[in-house]
Amino acid sequence: MPAKKIVLIIDASVGLTRDDLDMLHSLEEHQKNIIVVANKVDKIKPAKYQEQLKAIKELIGVHQIIPFSAKDKIGDVELLKEIL
Repeated sequence: MPAKKIVLIIDASVGLTRDDLDMLHSLEEHQKNIIVVANKVDKIKPAKYQEQLKAIKELIGVHQIIPFSAKDKIGDVELLKEIL
């Protein structure tokens, strides 16, 4: 039985790497309900925040993206709601 949801964690301050995209495409072969956690959003300069998240969203397509920062407690409640 496939997992109900899969969480892929990426470094949002770097953006999607080739390895991130390869992993996403591999996961898509087996699972449709993928949540992409864009970690380390606290490291993105405020002026670039929306632009960086938009670029990530364009590359991940239909999958849900959750901006996240453990340091600044961003996205923790939303992520818990999605995985529990």
